[in-house]
Amino acid sequence: MDASAPPGELRTDPLPRDARRRFLRLRGRRLDRPGPAARLLTSAVSAVVHAVTAAILAGGVLIIVGWKGNVIGWLCGSVPIAIAIWTRPRTVRLPDGAEEVTRAEAPALFEAADRIAGAAGAAPPAAIYVHDRLFQCACLRPGLRRRPVLLVGLPLLLTLTPRERAGMLGAELARDVSGDPGRGLLAPSALATTGEWRHALTGVRVDRYRDFGDPLLDARSTVPGGRMASQAIGKITGWVLVWPLFLAELVLRRLVSAQSQHAVYYADQVAARAVSSRAVAEYVDALTTAESRLTPVMAAARRGETAEEIRRAVLSRDASPGLVAARRQDSLAEQTSRQPEPPTALRAVLLESAGVEDGTVGLGPGESDRIDAELSRHLARTVRELSRIT
Repeated sequence: MDASAPPGELRTDPLPRDARRRFLRLRGRRLDRPGPAARLLTSAVSAVVHAVTAAILAGGVLIIVGWKGNVIGWLCGSVPIAIAIWTRPRTVRLPDGAEEVTRAEAPALFEAADRIAGAAGAAPPAAIYVHDRLFQCACLRPGLRRRPVLLVGLPLLLTLTPRERAGMLGAELARDVSGDPGRGLLAPSALATTGEWRHALTGVRVDRYRDFGDPLLDARSTVPGGRMASQAIGKITGWVLVWPLFLAELVLRRLVSAQSQHAVYYADQVAARAVSSRAVAEYVDALTTAESRLTPVMAAARRGETAEEIRRAVLSRDASPGLVAARRQDSLAEQTSRQPEPPTALRAVLLESAGVEDGTVGLGPGESDRIDAELSRHLARTVRELSRIT
């Protein structure tokens, strides 16, 4: 697994150290859910972050109550209240442009999702949304009600074979039973809060003075120095104020990343036991080779081909193992230490090495065709959208 790895092996040296170590440790193993101790620690750190926001809000309210009728009191109290509102806990939201399809409108899609969710031990989706510009699929729990919702990107659906569609439903619905704290109520919101703090307090850009290219100024002028000093003071002050939250963000991000990567690997194995390892691996490889799949679809859309014609071309294509292997390797260089999920290339390799028993719940060509017929109006609109992208 190093730079001298034999042909067919992934070289993991471009990966961040933690992700590489975790992959090498888990490879070839049948996994269990992440342990409860790590999840409890993650929840505790997340609660501390939200407690800071609550304390700031309470401080602002106390200032206003203590300085009744005083304009200065209202001004001083409104600042922490505004900060608390800006960094308040947030629930998961669906992306703009997501459109719900009802069970009456797409019975075959709901039936397939219900069947595969049951095989994976996950809750069936209470609602399904489609999106015209997303090349991804996700099982989410948005809003305060946190109902399971399946979000399907139609450009992705358009490029998948029936087996890959079964793998998509299995892999994404299994995420709901994976024990991933990144899908919980506290951790994602706490990470968003610490991110807002970091951006607000340390995101001030300090202009570096250059003695070339700047206009000549009078020797007594203090414009460049004053500008640098004010911004530097703001940045230093921000770091002094934000370092506890920055430390909390660092700890929380490392905790969430470690558990989320393990949870994604585990969800893939759960999905494989529901559908098959091949279906899940092919779906994951579809995400890895997104550009090579989407480019011909967009070209066909610009030529005026219909969704049915594009689907026929997709189903008749021959997969190139060499392209998949090369793209798996190239995708590893795109992973950064701030990404909580593992690269899709590692997901496919780890699943292939695990040797889990394959499930038998799938999606046949006839059922896949019925899904296309049910979503024909949406797919036609997606093709029009793709034809406009340059």
